[in-house]
Amino acid sequence: MNGLINISEATSIALHSCAWLATSDSEYSSVKKISAELGFSANHTAKVAQELVRAGILLSERGPSGGLKLAKLPSTISIMDLCAATGCFPTEKGCLLKSRICSGNRCALGKLLSDENKRLMTIFKQTTLADIVLSLKKDPALGEMKGDK
Repeated sequence: MNGLINISEATSIALHSCAWLATSDSEYSSVKKISAELGFSANHTAKVAQELVRAGILLSERGPSGGLKLAKLPSTISIMDLCAATGCFPTEKGCLLKSRICSGNRCALGKLLSDENKRLMTIFKQTTLADIVLSLKKDPALGEMKGDK
């Protein structure tokens, strides 16, 4: 189904893991530690991490003091970068019906959903990991993050 926000679990893992790494005091953090902290499957987190390494978003180091760390500054990583790295490609089209029934151009909701999808894609392109981390630090309901002292 097109036209509704549908973020894959892989994209969610990527976003949460990168935000966690952006606030980490450690140079490298293990997949096991990240997945335990965030409540994701270690195997799925490891697969997503491989995709992020291939995309140049994370660096990976083997060994006892190894693990994962951001390869770029959080201010240079957009939410759309994380989507693309995990194979989540939002579409500008929008319809609640299957494409063989409606292309999104003819129905009452098609134009509305298309416009909202375009707006969301713009937000994903403009919003960086640094913006996400900053917003988390400002939310008193979340308490103190690891990077706060």
